[in-house]
Amino acid sequence: MAKGGGLLCVMNDIAPACDRRDYEAWYQQDHVPDRLAIPGFQHARRYRRLNGPRAEFFTFYETASPQVLCSAPYLKRLAEPTEWTARIMAYFRTMSRSICRVVLDEGQAGAGGLLALIAQNGPPTTALEAQLQELLAAPGVTRVRLWGADPSVTLPSPEEKLRPGGDASFATIMVVEGSNADMIQAALATQGFTAVPTIYSLIYASPSLKESQA
Repeated sequence: MAKGGGLLCVMNDIAPACDRRDYEAWYQQDHVPDRLAIPGFQHARRYRRLNGPRAEFFTFYETASPQVLCSAPYLKRLAEPTEWTARIMAYFRTMSRSICRVVLDEGQAGAGGLLALIAQNGPPTTALEAQLQELLAAPGVTRVRLWGADPSVTLPSPEEKLRPGGDASFATIMVVEGSNADMIQAALATQGFTAVPTIYSLIYASPSLKESQA
């Protein structure tokens, strides 16, 4: 994805009382199609945690720019959630919602089936960019991404009131995609990353904008 593009990054757990069949049906039949119908939304991916400290589910949406995430069509969707969305949101727990811009996105096109995620509150730096780029030489690593919060469009979501506990956010999100979790973690350790990553497995990727227009 081009530098400067937008990202909406969501991490969440769900309450034990939530019917997981209903949760999955809502995400795939209601929520993802609803979001991708908004002008400027280009791509969506969903992941589930294999291990690590972050929430069980990680979802991100790529947008043409961060400003899409404060556009009138998007804000209208947030202010008028579907009945299904309102019902499911009551089961969200440990929710984080970060509006970001792309700082770095390099490596192979497509998606690695696994990724390591590190989220922090300090801003992204050029040293961190260089550190991530070095990972591309490691076996099992296919792509590196660095996303930084964009405070100019970081607005509270009207949907937050539907979720118990409110929403957290992060200033920096690092994503390392690859084919082998052990190799990804070894590469991170070799480059001096000390934070424990959360390893996620891909569960859904929407067609890219070009594919959907073919």
